[in-house]
Amino acid sequence: MGSMRYKSAAMQRIQDLVLRGYVRWTSGVVPREKVARLEAKFDARYSTSADRNERRRRRRHGAGNGFLVVYLPSRQPYAVWWLLVDDDHPAQHYEDLQDARLTRISMPNPYWCPEQWREDYELVRLDNRWTWRMVAERREEWQARLRAAVRQHDRDSRHLQVRQAVYSLRKLPGFRGVRQDAHGLIRLLKSDWKRVRHKGEPLPATPRLPPYVRRVPHG
Repeated sequence: MGSMRYKSAAMQRIQDLVLRGYVRWTSGVVPREKVARLEAKFDARYSTSADRNERRRRRRHGAGNGFLVVYLPSRQPYAVWWLLVDDDHPAQHYEDLQDARLTRISMPNPYWCPEQWREDYELVRLDNRWTWRMVAERREEWQARLRAAVRQHDRDSRHLQVRQAVYSLRKLPGFRGVRQDAHGLIRLLKSDWKRVRHKGEPLPATPRLPPYVRRVPHG
C-alpha cells in the first residue's frame, strides 16, 4: 500500500480497519530512510501486503490477516506506523499488541521527534460508531487559544488571531468526533466574544465546521 503523506488518509485507513475487526494493534516511530525496510519486515513476518485472494485463503484456514499503516508527511524525518491485525492473527504471539476497544489508538502531531510523542487525536466509539476526536489536551489548548485571542487588548491583533484560529479550525480533519469538538469550540468562541466584546464589535470571521473527510481509496 505504501506510506501516506496526509494525516486524514492515515486516520481514515485506521478507522476503516478497526471497523472491519482489525482491533489488535501496536505502533511506533521509524526514521524516514528505514520505512521500506520496516514494510518489508512486516510483510515477510505477517503478510501485511497480501492481495485479496491471499487474504481470503488465510481467512479460510484461520491464519488471520494484518495491515501496516505508515504515515510519512513530506519533509519530515520520521514516520509513524501502526500494525493492525484481527483476533486470529499469529502476531499476537510475537508483538505486544493492544486492543483498540480497551486502549485507544492515537494520531500524533506531524512535527514530532522520537523522544516526544505528542498526541493530537484518538480513535473512540461515539454513539456506537468508531470515529476520531481530539485528545483532551488538544481541546484544552484550543480553548486557551480562543480565549486568549478574544482578550487581546489591541484590536488589530485581536481580529488577526481570531481569523487565524477560525481558519485553523476549518482545516481540522473532518471526522465526526473532530467536528463535534470543533462545534464546541465555535460555540465557546461566539459566547466568549459576545460576553467580552459585547455588541459593539462584531466577530471578525464566520466560524464553520471543517468539511467531512472525503473517502480515500485504499485498494
